[in-house]
Amino acid sequence: MMKRSTAKLLLLALLVLTMVPALTACSKESGSGDTHEITYWIAKGEDASLYSEYEDNPVIQYITQNYEFNGKKISFDFFVAPPGSESDDFNNLMGTGDYCDVMSMGMSGMSPADMLDEGMLWDLTELVPEHMPNLMAWLEENPDQKEYLYTYVDSEPRILNLTGFADQAEPNFQGFCYRRDWLVKYGTNPTTGAAFTGGFADANDPESWTDDVVFPSGGDEPIYISDWEWMFDIFVKAMADQGITDGYCYAPYYVGYMQTGDLYTGFGGGAPYWYYNGEKIVNGITNDNMRAYLQCLNTWYKNGWLDPGFDENTGDIFFSVDSASVFQGKVGLWQGRQSTVGVQIDSGEGFTQGAMVYGCRQPINDVYGGPDQQGHEPDHLYQNSRHNNDTIILTDKMTEEEVVAFLEFVDFLYTDEGALLCTVGLNAEQLAATPSKFYESQGLTDGSYTVEEVNGERVLHPKLNPAETVFNAARLERVATRFVLESQLDRGYDRYIAQAVESWDYYTKSAEMPVRVTSSVTPAQNQEIARIRSSLEQFQQRVIPAAIKGEGYDVWSDAGWESFCKDINKYRAEEITAIYQSILDSFN
Repeated sequence: MMKRSTAKLLLLALLVLTMVPALTACSKESGSGDTHEITYWIAKGEDASLYSEYEDNPVIQYITQNYEFNGKKISFDFFVAPPGSESDDFNNLMGTGDYCDVMSMGMSGMSPADMLDEGMLWDLTELVPEHMPNLMAWLEENPDQKEYLYTYVDSEPRILNLTGFADQAEPNFQGFCYRRDWLVKYGTNPTTGAAFTGGFADANDPESWTDDVVFPSGGDEPIYISDWEWMFDIFVKAMADQGITDGYCYAPYYVGYMQTGDLYTGFGGGAPYWYYNGEKIVNGITNDNMRAYLQCLNTWYKNGWLDPGFDENTGDIFFSVDSASVFQGKVGLWQGRQSTVGVQIDSGEGFTQGAMVYGCRQPINDVYGGPDQQGHEPDHLYQNSRHNNDTIILTDKMTEEEVVAFLEFVDFLYTDEGALLCTVGLNAEQLAATPSKFYESQGLTDGSYTVEEVNGERVLHPKLNPAETVFNAARLERVATRFVLESQLDRGYDRYIAQAVESWDYYTKSAEMPVRVTSSVTPAQNQEIARIRSSLEQFQQRVIPAAIKGEGYDVWSDAGWESFCKDINKYRAEEITAIYQSILDSFN
């Protein structure tokens, strides 16, 4: 364990001087010596109407009452950040030195490598393999997740923080949606020319919708950009027939693109940002994929398919662009939430009457650009990961005995019993062995789930709705190192949401920047990247919407595209590429 350095003391002094007064102080009460007492800072607790202290979480109470780790029982004293002040609270704690034994890193302004340099945390590189055999065994069986265990310091893999995992990614909450009913009413079979038919087989059953829609690509769902453009022509007919004068087929995010790569990714892969193509780091802003993407959206704009004022929706988040028009039934295709699929936007009147909404995949470009931009399956999009986006560090406040106990506690979560506790909470037998009154207060006197055998496989059927606040309060949601059996969790989706999330997660994000690269960026490099990006992104947000509207760079002409790339690089975009590539090269 490193000692506190003079540099660390100077850093802390600077932080204290520049921060507002501390909102929390992670003080540890002296114990009896029979228990490992761990203080734990988390950014968010549960709804206060359910329980006010996270120590009252029923899973925490069950584990601390019935298990020992490193020879003793373990107890937790959770410190929850004030709502709206999570970042200030975290940075104040680190700046004053009043931080907890365990700190959730989601609000951190420092990297684990920085904290290691300052002696603020434990280097777990040797301790995790020794004391977490269940986790290590799971990572060996899931090698694609193993990189998330490591932070790279001088190109050497180190374990400085811990995260949680799931056996599969949680279903996406949003994605592309389209008016299926408009296709049925106004579309015709692209091969035979026959009018489509469809509707509810049972007027009293909202899940009984059937139709015979066929897309130009030959299937019953849109796969390609050409399928989308075929839909847009039908949407135009639908809006004209209904007298919708202020509707449109689609509205992109107000800056004209998404850094996650949504829609763009089908034009050769990657994202309009920096990504990894399997060989090198690519600047997705100035490559031919971006050119084909802009040519496509420029065509859609000229054809009247785009919202002419898409760049004015500056206050809208990407999955709720111009939601008022969507819920008024004036939009053909949009990026929306689970709450917009099926019959949910049908208000029974106006342009929404009879609305049936389906989800669809990220489209594959088969129209614009050259061979490298066509036929490529999407590989960079907004998607949940199998690893938790939050991590925790074990700080220098802990003794080695406490560190080992905590690691054993986390490793327990990778056993069958621990995974079920994380996923759905307590069963009836476990409930009888815990003092928690929470389940009883929610009417869950027999626990939160039953286990059934379906085709020889164990399937969990929780009594709780995963969309409800109570569900998270009944399990171990706020502990970042949890392990979740997502594949066995019945989320109670109706057929339309199930269809939508299957489409939204049809492709897997695989072109992300490698963790070994992002975790190896030095503080100086990170500052330089941030400075360049600040000006560059402001420039892009001005010129890309203009290019889509045909008011700026001519993305169709070679001279216009060269001018676009030249101006982007005036903002030193290629310097960022060089930084990332040099780090990647250091591993080769």
